[in-house]
Amino acid sequence: MEIPPNNVDANTSTASSRMTKRVRPRVMVVDDDPIIGCVLAGALNRGGFDVETFNNGIEALESFDHLELDMVVADWIMPGLDGISLIDALKDKDPDLPAMLITSYVQDERVQSACDRGRIDAVLSKPFNLKKFLGTVSYFLGMNDSAEPLSPASRPLDEAAQIAARIEKLKSDSVDGWKAMVGRESFFEQIHQSVIDAIIMVDRDGRIIHYNRGAARMFGFQPNQAGNLMLSDYCPVGSLLPSTLMQFFQPHPPVEEQSESFFRRANGEEFYTVFSVSLFEPDHQEPAVLLVVKDINDRHTMERRIAEKNRNLELMAITDPLTGLYNRRFFDHKLAEEFRRVERYQSSLSLIMIDFDHFKIINDTFGHLAGDKVLSFAASELTNGLRDVDTLARWGGEEFMVLLPETGEEMAVMVARRLHSLISTSKKWRTIAKGLEVTASLGLVSLPWTSAKMTLTNVIEALDKSLYQAKENGRNRIIRYLDTTNTFEAV
Repeated sequence: MEIPPNNVDANTSTASSRMTKRVRPRVMVVDDDPIIGCVLAGALNRGGFDVETFNNGIEALESFDHLELDMVVADWIMPGLDGISLIDALKDKDPDLPAMLITSYVQDERVQSACDRGRIDAVLSKPFNLKKFLGTVSYFLGMNDSAEPLSPASRPLDEAAQIAARIEKLKSDSVDGWKAMVGRESFFEQIHQSVIDAIIMVDRDGRIIHYNRGAARMFGFQPNQAGNLMLSDYCPVGSLLPSTLMQFFQPHPPVEEQSESFFRRANGEEFYTVFSVSLFEPDHQEPAVLLVVKDINDRHTMERRIAEKNRNLELMAITDPLTGLYNRRFFDHKLAEEFRRVERYQSSLSLIMIDFDHFKIINDTFGHLAGDKVLSFAASELTNGLRDVDTLARWGGEEFMVLLPETGEEMAVMVARRLHSLISTSKKWRTIAKGLEVTASLGLVSLPWTSAKMTLTNVIEALDKSLYQAKENGRNRIIRYLDTTNTFEAV
């Protein structure tokens, strides 16, 4: 503890004049941590002081004018109005009011500046010693060694005894009892409150009975809400987490569990977390589920963006940029997979190769932009004529390829006729250019073959020859390959 020498004599003489009308000096204690506030208030009461306690600086400032105070003791880090700002405001009202600041950051520039300006008269550093704390308060209020000695009943207890007494008093109140359990040792309480992750305790009813400052920041909890919050209110709609946590209270609960999930802040914003779960069973207390929550929303968002970019890159690698169809690389891979399945299970498969007739004339007559539109429109029309399990790809130039899994000769002929009709009867071509007409030649093969020479290379060669036959026989027609006779026929 450091006691700046600023105005010590003036403060002690002023303090004596303040107390002429009261037997016991009155001290204001302001701390948002109820355990620390309780410990300090208890020590001051036993040390012969009256105490006014507040858990936030705003209420303390608003109540100051209605109280006759001899000294103020305030924690620095508090929501709303911090301790230094509170002391500055009180000093503006009463420059002679002795003020003590509670903080773990004694060497902080703002603390030192307030001391140098004479606004802070003493600093109580954490973890603090109650005996020194009472000695400092007594010093500033003029209660020196020549004053009437304190009775044994009012002598300050040491810190451990103070906290133990408080725990016994609050055992009947489960929420405050949990806070007292957490605050048993000031050192560990500082660790508990300094953790940036959220630490939350939940009872059997799903009620949040304790949370640390990390949880307050993460979820947007307000001070002193513990016991009035339900975990389900901070989980997304449809979340099974609250009911899942209750399984930890069963006779044989798991020791611990770690998961990832969304939670919801007080303002309704959902955020992604990784959290651990364990059952906490202290002596003489009802068990509680202990949640330790880490906010990884930024990382999760970044990972989703990276995954989306990767998916887009993968899609670009297998997609034809003009038509939006699969490209030849993907089609070759897909065809090889399906061919292996046909070989193993003797299942059926059909292939259709489509080539747009006189496509060079279309480009030369109507322009390459019109040719590109023909391919794009054709891709859309043909896609609408296929099943979801079928694969349509741009094979190269003005050639398309269709893969029909589990499709025999009869069904394949029906599909080929439908696709041929979609191209030859479409009215979209006239929207591209006046007088534009588009037809296509189709080659068709179906598997399995009766011939023992069925290889993927042989299949592609037969398909290519069937398309060549369609073109040689006048175009705008469908020719299929018959492996039984090694011949081609129109369908």
